[in-house]
Amino acid sequence: MKKIVVSASALFLALGVLTGCGEKEAPKAEAPKAEAAKPAAAPVAVEQVAPAMAPVAAPAPSSNPMTAMTDAANSAATAMGDAAKAAGTAATQAADSATQAAADAAKAAGDATTKAADSAATATSDAAAKTADAATQTATDATKAAGAVDGEKVYKGLCFSCHDSGVAGAPKLGDKAAWAPRIATGNDALHTSSLKGKNAMPAKGGNPALSDAEVIAAVDFMVSKAK
Repeated sequence: MKKIVVSASALFLALGVLTGCGEKEAPKAEAPKAEAAKPAAAPVAVEQVAPAMAPVAAPAPSSNPMTAMTDAANSAATAMGDAAKAAGTAATQAADSATQAAADAAKAAGDATTKAADSAATATSDAAAKTADAATQTATDATKAAGAVDGEKVYKGLCFSCHDSGVAGAPKLGDKAAWAPRIATGNDALHTSSLKGKNAMPAKGGNPALSDAEVIAAVDFMVSKAK
């Protein structure tokens, strides 16, 4: 009987243990339901989600020293290239401007020289024309005055000493052959030679006291005797 009582007691004890274990495990079975109810909380506000939609910021520049040095070198090379190009362009423009200025100056100088030469030539021509006119006028006046002078008298007072005998190659009075080539040069040439002298004949036959009109009258007298 004792064995049976012990067995019954052990059985009850085991059942009690089993029953106690079942009571302790029951709350654990309900825990998942409480956990599952949490997501049913109030929905998240839109403002809380918005920050997640902001654009991604640009990556920060590389902090690699070699990359930074390479970028700096490339920038410096580009800047130097641009500066050299600008300097070359400026130098070319300056050279073109200098060349144009030199060409303009040369042209202006050439024009000025040409104008000066033309003016000088014109002035010289005018002066020569005036001189010729004056000489012609003087000869004309002398010829007119000679008409009132006795050429034969002048000849006999001075010119005969050479032209009567032909001293030093002087053409003799009345020698048509000797006078022909001299007359061919024209009266103006004969008058000039007599007034200024020619070859062995001195100016005004060696008597500067004679007037131009007297010398010309003497020459015209000798020419008239050779025609």
